[in-house]
Amino acid sequence: MLLTLRAHHGLENPDFENPDFEHPGFGNLTSLLLTQPVAPQKDDVLEQLVAKLHEQGVDELLQHRESLGTVVRS
Repeated sequence: MLLTLRAHHGLENPDFENPDFEHPGFGNLTSLLLTQPVAPQKDDVLEQLVAKLHEQGVDELLQHRESLGTVVRS
C-alpha cells in the first residue's frame, strides 16, 4: 500500500529486486523479502492477551464506542 501511495504522489519506489538495495537506516532490505509463504504460528502470549481482553469486556466497549459514532480501527 505504501508503494502505491508513493507512486500516486510521483515518488520513486525502491527497487527491492536489486540485490544491492540498501536503506540508509535499515541496511540491506532485500534479504528480508519472503521467498515462500510462511505458515502462521500459534502465539500463546497473544492468545492469553486476547482472552484477558474478552474477560474485561473489550467487545462491549467496542460496541459502545461504535454506538457513539466513534471510529474503531482494527
